[in-house]
Amino acid sequence: MSRPLRVALIGCGNIAVNSHLPAFLADPARYQVVAVADPTASRLEIAREAAGLGPEQAFADPLRAITSRDVDVVDVCTPQHLRRDLLVAAAEAGKHVISEKPLASIPADAEKAVKAAEAAGVVLGVVHNYLFLPEFIAAQKIVDSGEIGTVRAVTVNYLGVLDLPGAGGYRPQWRHDPAAAGGGVLMDMLHAVYLAEHLLGAEFVRVSGYVDADLPGTDSGGVETLALARFEADPAGAAMVNMAWGHGPGGVQVTGTQGRLMIRYADDSTPPWAPLAGLSVTTAEGTRHEDVPIGVPLPEKMPVSIADALADIADAISRGRRPAADGRAALHTLACTLAVYTSAALGRTVQIEDAGEPAVWSAGVGALAGLDLPVHSPVTRGRLFRGRFV
Repeated sequence: MSRPLRVALIGCGNIAVNSHLPAFLADPARYQVVAVADPTASRLEIAREAAGLGPEQAFADPLRAITSRDVDVVDVCTPQHLRRDLLVAAAEAGKHVISEKPLASIPADAEKAVKAAEAAGVVLGVVHNYLFLPEFIAAQKIVDSGEIGTVRAVTVNYLGVLDLPGAGGYRPQWRHDPAAAGGGVLMDMLHAVYLAEHLLGAEFVRVSGYVDADLPGTDSGGVETLALARFEADPAGAAMVNMAWGHGPGGVQVTGTQGRLMIRYADDSTPPWAPLAGLSVTTAEGTRHEDVPIGVPLPEKMPVSIADALADIADAISRGRRPAADGRAALHTLACTLAVYTSAALGRTVQIEDAGEPAVWSAGVGALAGLDLPVHSPVTRGRLFRGRFV
């Protein structure tokens, strides 16, 4: 790389200011932040000062930053329902694009961004940073080595996800708005979906899902706080992804034809808030423990994985290769997630294609109420995906 990539950071919320920006600043050989943009004045000023930029490099209008001749890469960290037009504008301006996950709240919107990047010949890299966590790098090497045989099933339990608010100054509870977030805890932490598929080593094609809100008498804002999904691959293989905001158990298990792999976290809690407790491999020869860093707290662990993901995208741009997670991969993960909602609403297994229903592909969870639903559907009962959709 002859010079660092010049970055415009679009959206100055918590993930941008606390994770992306420090990663850029710590990697001057790859990145140089030259612009920040956010319509919320207080968040824009926080990012500008942290980046060490002048007032002329801070924009309330993101399009001014995106179209700047001094920008090589646009990093979009806005809430997902606001990303489509920004991603498309960046690609059409000939800029490489980085996006936080998910690409959008609606698959059709994400598809427009993917097609725009492909048409422009620019890289669209998505921050699926859990692929870079040490335990999953180690687990994938074990799977690839054949030590546990052919993978038959994967279980990812993330039942103790923390329900953290967004940045102050915008809408701290926007993740509880189905029109804005496109879903609840599963959309928030769809990291578990791509991790399960990655470890299974086969593409998900069908899913049977169950989702629900909090217990009667409480109000989650119309999004799910619990999601249980069984993904299927062809010709064989399956994965369970279990997700909840709350205090449930966490951990990852991989079942092979010749052994098993277990990833455990402190107090059987959910990563990344709970530090890794260990990774074990059991075969006919017995159980061994993989040498991976344990006990690393969240403030040290997650910034490293995000920095590694951003470094991978920069290297993909400079070397003309695909990043670890490109737009097509992220679109598939989003479709898998929406298909869980479709399956739960319909009460049956659905194909991942079209997110289970063409209407859901085009309009997201707002389309579920218009489907022919059984009386026991959580959507029919008014417990999920309420609100005004446009």
